[in-house]
Amino acid sequence: MKNIFIILIFLFKLSNFFAQDYGEIKTIKIHSKELNQDREIFIYTPNFYKEYKYRYYNVIYVFDSQTKEYFDLVHSLLPFLSKEVDNPYIVVGITSTWIDDPDSPYGRNDDLLPKPKNVPQNNFYGHANRENFIKFFEKEIIPYVDKNYRTKSKRILVGHSLSASFVISTFILNPHLYNSYISISPNLVYDKEGVSNELEEKEIEYLKSSKFLFSSYVNEDNGWISSKSARKRLNYLLKEKFPDKVNIVTDSIPNKNHFTTFVPGIINGLTSYFDFIEKQPRETYQTTIEVKVPNEKDEVYISGNQDALGNWKEGIVKMNRISKFKRTITLYLKQESSFKFTRGSSDKEAIMKDYDLQYLGYIPISTSEQNNFSFEITNWTDKMKKN
Repeated sequence: MKNIFIILIFLFKLSNFFAQDYGEIKTIKIHSKELNQDREIFIYTPNFYKEYKYRYYNVIYVFDSQTKEYFDLVHSLLPFLSKEVDNPYIVVGITSTWIDDPDSPYGRNDDLLPKPKNVPQNNFYGHANRENFIKFFEKEIIPYVDKNYRTKSKRILVGHSLSASFVISTFILNPHLYNSYISISPNLVYDKEGVSNELEEKEIEYLKSSKFLFSSYVNEDNGWISSKSARKRLNYLLKEKFPDKVNIVTDSIPNKNHFTTFVPGIINGLTSYFDFIEKQPRETYQTTIEVKVPNEKDEVYISGNQDALGNWKEGIVKMNRISKFKRTITLYLKQESSFKFTRGSSDKEAIMKDYDLQYLGYIPISTSEQNNFSFEITNWTDKMKKN
């Protein structure tokens, strides 16, 4: 019986998911002081972002999104690859621009490459402006997203080719800032294996939290994109420098070229990332939920998606009366919690102020970001009367 109930809840959530509105994509123009350029970024917010006002979201940053298909593919795949029906991710596409200046042209290589140390600087390296591009990302893009959206602390970086090399370099340069890295067909041989050289010169750092680093490769040993020896050296150094805290996944993708490898690469990368997330310890947070009721005699029960909330069983977890019109409860909840209020059975569910549970089904909250929540019940459904 319990399994049947869980299946019914899942099917309800799934049908609700497919009935709901699409996620929203905005194009934002930012003037970068670090680059002295105007740049566009794309920001995808998932379904019900506005309605789920107590949910916070981890952010996936996709580089090279001037090829917008990269950005579109990442946010479109999330609902199909994650084990959760609702996806708590915002996706940000970061573009490189092309400035057709005959005296000083500027393009993606200028953003993504550092000044070479082992070969002369040439047109391939352009302005070798990686240092300022990193500042643009860390001092302008991330603060903008965190200020204007409900974000959590986990940041996932995605890149292909030179932006995949850039993604790995961001981990090497400052492994504390980001949590997970997906690099698809990275160029590891520029500047005579410049990425591995950076890692070899890096002092070993203690990492407080586990990191995830995914790299995929195709059979393209043509001397400039990737080579077997460069891959082996990089993986050896990663394991030597970070033996315990970095989950390294290396994926070989046959029968694809450097460009077409992005599709299977991002599918495999995100799938591996979600598997990694599933294995991480689930912290709980002391959380207080208060609700105002319409009638003095109202008894309120809460049911939701975990043991502390009764695993969606009705009439199990009763809220405490603290005044005529207020009920409260304090529980230890996981960081992604969902619940609803009833009078003890699903026939009498709460009708909420500013929260349409008949449409949304339940209330999701992110307890890692906020620990006190207040709601108001305006009335109760009576499904028995309707029948």
